[in-house]
Amino acid sequence: MLWGVLGIVLGVLCCGILGIVFGYLSLREARRSGRSPVLGYLAIALGVLNIIGSGFLWAGGDHPLYNN
Repeated sequence: MLWGVLGIVLGVLCCGILGIVFGYLSLREARRSGRSPVLGYLAIALGVLNIIGSGFLWAGGDHPLYNN
């Protein structure tokens, strides 16, 4: 459960790649323990959305971290 929560938080806030990695770790742990993999899937989806959204903002020149 820890990996899923970390993946969601980091996937939304800053690092989409870390969200995907922690989501994968959450899926792997859920399979081993027989729990629901929903947090892992959600973390991966939010990480991918973060990467796509950042790409669109960067390509359009409106990304707040890359404006001069």
